[in-house]
Amino acid sequence: MKKLAVIIVMLLCCCVCPAGVNAQSQEQELLNRIEELEKRINELTEEGRARRKLEITEQEKQEKEKEVLEAVGREYSLDPKHTLAIDYSLGYSYSPNERITNQYLIEREVHHTITHTLTTVYSILDNASVSTSVPFVYRYNKVGTEEELDETDIGDISAGFTFQPFKSKAGEVRTILGLSAVMPTGRSPYKVNPETELSTGSGIYAFGLTASFSKQIDPVVAFWNVGYTYRMDATDLDYRVFEELILDEVETGDSISVGAGLAYALSYKVSVNSSFSYSYQFSNTYRYQGLAPIESGDAASATFSVGVGWKATNKTTLSFTLGYSLSGSGFSFSFRAPFSFVL
Repeated sequence: MKKLAVIIVMLLCCCVCPAGVNAQSQEQELLNRIEELEKRINELTEEGRARRKLEITEQEKQEKEKEVLEAVGREYSLDPKHTLAIDYSLGYSYSPNERITNQYLIEREVHHTITHTLTTVYSILDNASVSTSVPFVYRYNKVGTEEELDETDIGDISAGFTFQPFKSKAGEVRTILGLSAVMPTGRSPYKVNPETELSTGSGIYAFGLTASFSKQIDPVVAFWNVGYTYRMDATDLDYRVFEELILDEVETGDSISVGAGLAYALSYKVSVNSSFSYSYQFSNTYRYQGLAPIESGDAASATFSVGVGWKATNKTTLSFTLGYSLSGSGFSFSFRAPFSFVL
């Protein structure tokens, strides 16, 4: 480089100073300028290299998006092929309401539910996985000032299949479709004595279809979902509600749900998220012996939730979520700890 500079200087000197006037001083001045330019070029080169090292690659952006969404739920991300994931989640919900008794008195009911859920997810492909969830439920119900009931049993077991139909890059909308089936393995509400027992399941089969979407919009990640649940009818019940009132069949209504939220990474280890969910269930029809069919009417519920994700290890992101019912006075809290293993 310096030899080339000297040659350039000599040529310039020959052109500018053909008579050789002050050739030595001008040559030295040009050499100094060239050295300054070389120094500046080297500085710019080093700055460029450092900037490239600090830039997040496409893969790193996708990994960061996945870590943030894992604190929201597994429905927004998939693990690589042959990955076995085991999730433990603890959920608590509180739901107070009031009822009018046969003595025309208003009594306050307080429902507490604690659910331990063990979920296993296996990635059969990079864009497809199967899962099973087994819940263990504890319910406590205090009615009025004296009566109280509690029950501990298994809940309704569910199985699911999730699939990502299109491969997406960072900044593009990621779409994940899900199919689920719920089996009535818990204590059915149509087979317990309501005066002395509590149910831990729905008593019916249900099948769901969901579509979950997410998009990275620096510095946040937006996510939203839609879902539809088909519930089978409960038939041949012969369920004695009261001494002279026997329930034969329940035609259960289907339900639709929507949700949306935002997630933001506060640091390498901590992220926060907030979301809104809404569900609408169509009316149930109850058929009693000797009575005309009775409809329950449609029902709607809405919940606002805030959550925190903490990256405890490179493979585990703990999540904490607090939800508040916008259609009632109850609230819920959940904790989830996921663990992944590559087989």
